[in-house]
Amino acid sequence: MTKRAMGQLTHLLEVERAALLRGDFETVGALIPEKESLSTQFEDAGAADLRLLAAALAHNSTLFAAAREGVGAVLATLNQQRAARTTLSSYDSSGKATQISQPTRGTERHF
Repeated sequence: MTKRAMGQLTHLLEVERAALLRGDFETVGALIPEKESLSTQFEDAGAADLRLLAAALAHNSTLFAAAREGVGAVLATLNQQRAARTTLSSYDSSGKATQISQPTRGTERHF
């Protein structure tokens, strides 16, 4: 890997890290083709260069995992809110939990 390619890949990883911290997934996706192109140039890379890249990749990987967990939490919250609008949890006279569902509303037509 040439020093120029190493510098470009390091810069791309920094841009990716900043985009992940901002939640800018569009930018992260736009970086993929260039990262793939640069990643094919590792034949002549030295151990020190590879260690630096590995550290940057590990850091970004941690950010990707956190972003995935955050998106999952948002989806779970949205699903809970949707369920709260359609069902009501309550207890019957014997103390057992029960769900009271609202009928789905369709278009009502009067002729």
